[in-house]
Amino acid sequence: MTGNKAIRITSKLGSEFSTEVASGKEKYFVQTEDCGTKKHIVVSRVYLEGQILLTRKTDYADMADAPDRDAKVYELMRKQHQLAVNIVKGGTFKETKTTAEYLEEVKSLLKNQSKRRALRLLGDGLEQYPDDPFLLSYYGCLDAVANKNYRDGIDTCLVAIENLKKKVPFGEEFFFPVFYLNLGRAYLAAGKRKEAFKAFSSGLEMDGGNRDLLWEMRKLGLRKVLPVPFLKRSNPINKYIGMMLHALKK
Repeated sequence: MTGNKAIRITSKLGSEFSTEVASGKEKYFVQTEDCGTKKHIVVSRVYLEGQILLTRKTDYADMADAPDRDAKVYELMRKQHQLAVNIVKGGTFKETKTTAEYLEEVKSLLKNQSKRRALRLLGDGLEQYPDDPFLLSYYGCLDAVANKNYRDGIDTCLVAIENLKKKVPFGEEFFFPVFYLNLGRAYLAAGKRKEAFKAFSSGLEMDGGNRDLLWEMRKLGLRKVLPVPFLKRSNPINKYIGMMLHALKK
């Protein structure tokens, strides 16, 4: 990347730095901000046509109570901002992760019971893909389970389902029962067992053999002859779920 130069720099103590970097016909926008006294985080982002290409965060909680806090945070912001600008000028910044890459990392963290780390990673992903239904679904579930933000978590899971219906062809949303698994778990975290049951049931209508959904049903205590009461006894879903629940007991 050649020919870059800083077009504009503005700053406010402890608030924001902004720089426009030109490269040929492309103009990158670099912004660094202090997220405030509650979060104690300085964030730098690189934008191209409104899309975030790079995010860098630094936690300064260790200097939050220092007598010269403002001066130290200002210097941290200045250095981090200049580093981000230099990265853009040098063309060495890594392109944004795909949603699939974010989800792969999240699932790996969840296997290791690192819910809060997964939640932070999902937050980073949603900065770049704010409407992605998969990221929203996992974020909503973990927001309810890990942060106990029940209402927000449930609402986010519901928004994820609506976004999925808008993004995939009609009927293909039925290939993604994980959305109802996440919604059900968010309901369970909030103590809403009836709503959780309905969510898990919706997921099982899509994939009657989904072990995660069946396990959640078992934890709800569904060991009766009719696992899904609103379906007929002869319905294949009832028969199949019954068989799977029985197998899981062994």
